[in-house]
Amino acid sequence: TKFRIGSVSKSMTSIAMALLYEDGLLDLDAPIQKYLATFPVKKKGTVTLRLLASHRAGIRHYLPDGSDNFVTEHYYNVLDALQIFSNDPLLFVPGERFSYSSHGYNLLSAVIQEASGQEFLSLMRDRVWGPLNLLNTLADHTDHIIENRAAPYTRASNGRIRNAPFVDNSYKWAGGGFLSTPSDLVRFGFGVLNGGIIKD
Repeated sequence: TKFRIGSVSKSMTSIAMALLYEDGLLDLDAPIQKYLATFPVKKKGTVTLRLLASHRAGIRHYLPDGSDNFVTEHYYNVLDALQIFSNDPLLFVPGERFSYSSHGYNLLSAVIQEASGQEFLSLMRDRVWGPLNLLNTLADHTDHIIENRAAPYTRASNGRIRNAPFVDNSYKWAGGGFLSTPSDLVRFGFGVLNGGIIKD
């Protein structure tokens, strides 16, 4: 059964970033505008890949009301999904503190795409999932029939189980939009720790 793996998607995205770093395509400490010129420069300071990947860039997480955690619009490109948060101010001076951010990883995926010249999900298939033999790991496309995909449920206020609200995870592939199986996640762990996909 293929389950939504949520923020474990970030771990996979970070491996893609590391591979591009090893290829010499990314400078972890350069302003992200070096790769993504359209992303607004922030008043509080410079956002870098190192800060994004470690949740220290000041990019906000989901809104308190959860409205941008249940997006129903489909985004055909990771660049387009940045409009959800790109004009928001930073929470703090980059590097000043830690603040968990799925949107930070969504921004990271756009940088990965632009630096590699390859569409983000295609790069994930070619460079991460394929080499690690993750045959049941993929994006949670709502417009695709995906064999053995688990249906998400939630608990209503009366305690009864019901179908979870519809969400189109195309706005956050990198931050929480992948599907996988328990076996694939074990392969991922062993592949990263023992498989040599990235250097120590």
